[in-house]
Amino acid sequence: MKRYIQHEFLKISHFATCEWQHPVHNHNHFEIVFVHRGKGAHCLSGIHYPYKDKSIFLLGPSDFHHFEVEEETVFTFLKFSAIYLNGIGQTELHTRWNLDMDQLLTRLRRNDHPLLATEAEAERACRIVNFIVEEWKTSGEETNETIFFLIQALLSVMYRNITTAVLPGNKKHSEKISAILQYIHHHIYSPELVQLEHLATTFGYSRNYLGAFFKEQTGVPLRDYINEYKLHLVENRLNFSSLSLKEISHTLGFTDISHLNKFFKTHRGMSPSAFRKQLQKI
Repeated sequence: MKRYIQHEFLKISHFATCEWQHPVHNHNHFEIVFVHRGKGAHCLSGIHYPYKDKSIFLLGPSDFHHFEVEEETVFTFLKFSAIYLNGIGQTELHTRWNLDMDQLLTRLRRNDHPLLATEAEAERACRIVNFIVEEWKTSGEETNETIFFLIQALLSVMYRNITTAVLPGNKKHSEKISAILQYIHHHIYSPELVQLEHLATTFGYSRNYLGAFFKEQTGVPLRDYINEYKLHLVENRLNFSSLSLKEISHTLGFTDISHLNKFFKTHRGMSPSAFRKQLQKI
């Protein structure tokens, strides 16, 4: 499979085409792809997603894809590296953006919910993308803070649609589960804060009730959800970062590399090092 390497930490392209020119490929960066108008299919990591006017897609570095264009399509590609996530703007925003990106990529792998759930959201995203394109045409600077904050706004729109679509049914229960999920996602880096006992105390439930309530509402045991989410975070870092295993274990709240190795091997059947080497062969 072809792998596209981007050395710039931000690159934006806006174009129209009747025929897709690229083979199936992956890259070393993130991509937000916005379809302004057109019709066809986006073949993303083995799954075909039909697209039409005002469609949006988010790709991580490990995703492979190509487009099948049926009618002339106007695309905007926003391509940015992990360095870009940490290189512009305020430190607190960097941290928040990395948390949001972790959650977006993980939730997208677990759900089939659209990133733009309504016409109003699609129109709002379109205006943001158009503004980004105009700003890029004017300055063309990777360090443009206006573009940085506009991309953050676009991610926020996508994130809002993912989180509000998590659970149908009882509104009160959905709101409570959403709050629990948000808490887990925000505190996943501090293991003591996502223990069942702490979560039960925080949300005013008994230990047994919280476990039963969470499984009833999500279909997944609480501990399994937390473990799977943490595994996705480890995999994301093994996929797209050059962080050492020591740095990954420290960032994600493991006691040491041995703890990380044991956790990962238990759930994935191989060590993190072997997993990373396997990725490099793709």
